[in-house]
Amino acid sequence: MQIALYARVSTGRQAENELSIPDQLRQMRQWAERQGHVVAKEYIEPGATATDDKRPVFQDMMADATMKGTSPFQMIVVHSFSRFFRDHVEGAIYQRRLRKHGVRVESITQNTSDDPSGEMHRSMIMLFDEYQSKENAKHTLRGMNENARQGYFNGSKAPFGYKTIDAGQTGTRGRIKKKLAVLESEAEVVREIFDLYLNGRNAPRMGMKDIAKHLNGKKSLMRGKLWRVQAIQLILSSLTYSGWHVFNKLDSKTRQIKDEAEWVKIPVPAIIDQELFDKATKLRKSHTPKMCNPRAVASPNLLTGILKCDCGATMVLQTAKNNQYRYYKCSARISKGDTACTSKSYPMDKLDNLVLDAFRGKIYTPEYIRTIIDTLRSHANKHGGEEKIRLKKLDNELKDLEQAENKLFEAIEKGVLELDDRLKIRVQQNKSRRETITSEMAELQSKTQAPLQTLTPQKIEAVARVLNKRFSTSTPFSRAYLKATISEIRVSGDLLKLSGENKTIADLVASNGKIDADKQVLGSIPDWRPLRDSNPCYYRERAVNGTFWF
Repeated sequence: MQIALYARVSTGRQAENELSIPDQLRQMRQWAERQGHVVAKEYIEPGATATDDKRPVFQDMMADATMKGTSPFQMIVVHSFSRFFRDHVEGAIYQRRLRKHGVRVESITQNTSDDPSGEMHRSMIMLFDEYQSKENAKHTLRGMNENARQGYFNGSKAPFGYKTIDAGQTGTRGRIKKKLAVLESEAEVVREIFDLYLNGRNAPRMGMKDIAKHLNGKKSLMRGKLWRVQAIQLILSSLTYSGWHVFNKLDSKTRQIKDEAEWVKIPVPAIIDQELFDKATKLRKSHTPKMCNPRAVASPNLLTGILKCDCGATMVLQTAKNNQYRYYKCSARISKGDTACTSKSYPMDKLDNLVLDAFRGKIYTPEYIRTIIDTLRSHANKHGGEEKIRLKKLDNELKDLEQAENKLFEAIEKGVLELDDRLKIRVQQNKSRRETITSEMAELQSKTQAPLQTLTPQKIEAVARVLNKRFSTSTPFSRAYLKATISEIRVSGDLLKLSGENKTIADLVASNGKIDADKQVLGSIPDWRPLRDSNPCYYRERAVNGTFWF
């Protein structure tokens, strides 16, 4: 029988320092010779975990085994089933896939039959391997956390700006423990990055992309590689440079940030002063999409940030003949060429005036606003009772959660219960559920508390007059009201479509035409969608009513 051998170790260090792979291959070759099999191919995977399928050599082997036509081998031989997979579910899926192509997996140290009882035996072996892998990972992480708490550095590669030095202490396995020390040649670059971000170079400040270009331009590379925006962002956001290196921040499997209570902070020599780091952090957060309020920034262009091409890309400003002519043009067409989008360019002044005219003559009119208010009232009358019932249920659930948590904390304080891993998971689950409930309650409350009954025809007409007056020309006022009212303007040929949410106009009327510059609006939240309107059917009608030709 033609067979393939698959040998694997979990880490690169094992592959370099241990005889695991040569020993696996030697035993598998001897087994094949005794059984009279012919080794068609050997697959060697150094430094790859078997808890998932992100293994290049493993995937190559699967591709060969399941190729169209005749497979080059009929059996995959491993030293033990843990070499093939340490996840019994995924392992079973791959074995089932192999059997469909006439290939089975065999272990030379764990003999199983090729019948239902053998299949159950293999499943039990792989289930135990998975459990053992998780237990080993748990104990390893516990040891690394304790090592970090003692001030030692886990890992082999120091963050940029630092180097590892021997700490003079020996670990349980005879390895010398390490600490972080400043690498001055790299630390100078780190200081320059923070200085450019806060103070700039011949400008008030520089963005991350410009910093990367600046460093690459003067050949100041990141350990031999070109700087990227992501690397600049990582440095600006890392607490390490202010004197605290954080361990156990990310989940190694999901890459999600863990709860801060699980972080282990190690004191290290600081490269950046804490005040300077805090200043950079505040600036960086203020420029994130969720924190940067578009109405609080006086953009020079009326439609900046909300004008979209029919292909979905943002329309950006282009100039010609020394800024004599200004156009809105599809960003995809600019960056990818005419094959990506064939839309035309639109004169900025003409498009701005069309939008201003549309708001004055179509949207900020008493008739249109009354239609919106009537629709919202109809929806509130129809669904208000349901929303209040749901709100009451969520409030009761929130109180039950808080009561259960208080009892749990009292039991821990009195020594009745010990705060072990299971309780930590339970507390985290309760916290996640509490956040979900609070978010849903806030959304329901915003709907049930809309002061629709106070929006009289006289008030609507008065506010409409104010809004029309403020939309006379492209000013900071008109830009603020535009972005507070709609979420997107889409251009398709000679068609201009405006989209937004009914409630934003109702809120404008309720506040007598005033907007709060510090308050987030739906148009500035990236994951908001206008079709999530309180009345999606009316949105479709509004999309027609809010469409203008030019």
